[in-house]
Amino acid sequence: MNRHWLVKRTNPEFLKYLSDKLSISATVAQILVNRGIKEPDSIKDFLYPSLNNLCDPLLMPDMKDAVERIKTAINRSETVFVHGDYDADGVTSTALLVSALRRLGLKTFYHIPNRFTEGYGVSSKGIGKARLCGAGLIITVDCGISSGVEIASARSIGIDVIVTDHHEPPEQLPEATAVINPRRADSEYPFKCLAGVGVAFKLVQALFQSMEQRGEKADLNEYLDLVALGTVADSVALTGENRILAAYGLKEINSEKCRAGIKALRDSANIEGELRAGQLSYTLIPRINAAGRVDDAGVVVELLLTQDNGEAKRIADILEEQNRERQKIGEKVFRSALNMVDPDNPGNAIVLSSAEWHPGVIGIVASRLVELFYRPVFLFSVKDSMAKGSARSIPPFHLYNGVAECADILIAFGGHGQAAGIKILSENLPVFRERISLIAEKSLSGDEITPVLNIDASVELSDIKIDLVKELSLLEPYGEANREPLLGAKSVKMMDYRVVGNGHLKMRALQNNSGIDTIGFGKGDIMKKISMTAAADIAFVPCMNEWNGIKSLQLNLKAIRPSAENS
Repeated sequence: MNRHWLVKRTNPEFLKYLSDKLSISATVAQILVNRGIKEPDSIKDFLYPSLNNLCDPLLMPDMKDAVERIKTAINRSETVFVHGDYDADGVTSTALLVSALRRLGLKTFYHIPNRFTEGYGVSSKGIGKARLCGAGLIITVDCGISSGVEIASARSIGIDVIVTDHHEPPEQLPEATAVINPRRADSEYPFKCLAGVGVAFKLVQALFQSMEQRGEKADLNEYLDLVALGTVADSVALTGENRILAAYGLKEINSEKCRAGIKALRDSANIEGELRAGQLSYTLIPRINAAGRVDDAGVVVELLLTQDNGEAKRIADILEEQNRERQKIGEKVFRSALNMVDPDNPGNAIVLSSAEWHPGVIGIVASRLVELFYRPVFLFSVKDSMAKGSARSIPPFHLYNGVAECADILIAFGGHGQAAGIKILSENLPVFRERISLIAEKSLSGDEITPVLNIDASVELSDIKIDLVKELSLLEPYGEANREPLLGAKSVKMMDYRVVGNGHLKMRALQNNSGIDTIGFGKGDIMKKISMTAAADIAFVPCMNEWNGIKSLQLNLKAIRPSAENS
């Protein structure tokens, strides 16, 4: 895919000011400025995240009402029912809240809806289970904001409902005892981008703070591993509170005292050493999501709640097998969808459907197609007269807003800027395809459908030292809105280049007598496309390579192009 290289620059005098005041390199100062972090105090908070900087949960609308209702449940010894969702954000939210409520002595049950028979959101089956359990209170996590009808049904049979959610609220909020969502129009909560598990955590934080006022102590740290998993899985911005929660949660995940379920998942994925945020997305999180994609995700909640190592291993083994099945199904659907797209003219939006596609994997496939074609992608699994869809987008196109313009032909929809779920009659798919393509055409100019390679700073190879790599580690955890910094160098000579392993480019980059070993994973075919004897511009991530117990500086090559000085 052709990309426009964009090198971000800032006034050198301002970078020197930040560098001198904070004892950081000009390169790191530039990266922070690129992320909108320009004030010295804000930079300190970013580089050294602290739980002390978490926002007051009572700033969120209805939080106080929710806490009082739960305390009433405690005083009355009521049964509480947690209604979650089937993805990683939903199951971690459920496990967190169930664990916390049980810690407070509440008899607590939960329900994870089946993706295939119930779909997303609060379900009638879930309400029925709550009634059978004798629950006087339902608390939703990662869902409920668009379930007004179902919540009214619960209230009609005498069950109160507290909604905790992070998806875009509709104009009419559900009539519940409390609706906790930082995105509410009337919300004064300073951080809007919490994942569902983050919102559930804020409820627990407020509840525990209230209990502490009565002299009861509780430790929030034990829930941060779940918050980190759900937050990274849902691809929300790893800035602000999310950065703090993820950073501390990763410490819990990497702790020798990590919960039995996480240890079992690590063992199943053959993970040794420290796990970083980026690694979660292709190690633990796919295994957590696998159950909900091919079967029933309720088993994952049990994995995250159990303290029995043997039981944890049993469930982790099940998830491992389901993940393998999910990979096979996903690859088949991806190949089928790919064959439907004209690579030379993919259109403004890619809308595809099939009765042969497994509904549990179309979201993953949509993400892969976005990476290939850099267009909003809508994939639908059709059964009988109903089409259930998953959509993924590119940054310039806000999915929820775009889909909302088609609300009159949809049965249901929900989501946020970059991901959405849609339900529509299959007969209306052609109309939806035409309308969403026109909406995308109006929103996206030619420049916006050309992906941009954002380079954080232009450097000389002589600037790349071990101390810089160590300093860059302060920017972790990396994720959405805080991607791993990408550096660029101009007019680099490529020496001793060769293809190694499974198509990897190995070479030594040389610039003004400074040379560094470089590896480009999966980039062996570059040698066929550009002259390797001419000077080139490279984009890379500096890192430490360890081989046979010896650590050395290395560049992880991300992109290469002929140097402008050659033309």
